[in-house]
Amino acid sequence: MTTVSWKTIGHNWKVLSSDGRHIGYVFLVVGDDGEDIFDGLAITHEGHAFVWHNYVDRPRYVSADQVASIDEGQVTLSVTADEAHSLPLHDPPESARIEPEDASRTERFETWFEHKAGEDRTE
Repeated sequence: MTTVSWKTIGHNWKVLSSDGRHIGYVFLVVGDDGEDIFDGLAITHEGHAFVWHNYVDRPRYVSADQVASIDEGQVTLSVTADEAHSLPLHDPPESARIEPEDASRTERFETWFEHKAGEDRTE
């Protein structure tokens, strides 16, 4: 496999541990494309639709220094599968909760509900 740029990482790419075990899927790439700053990844273990992440499989945060390699369709971490289970929950910044002006009523309702329920929505 050939190593590729962090900017090509896609939603639901496989995530492998340093010991070669499949431990999850990419949920969100955290970084700044404009400044070419890769901060890390939010990963889930199951790869459900986004609404289930808040209740079943909350995204875990992997910092950029824990990413060992990026290959087409998969990311390999520098942590073992056992260590991956101890990764912290992904805590999105407050700015991630701002709805765009063209957000639908459904999107606005989901944001309102999740705020009232004390849950986050990272997408």
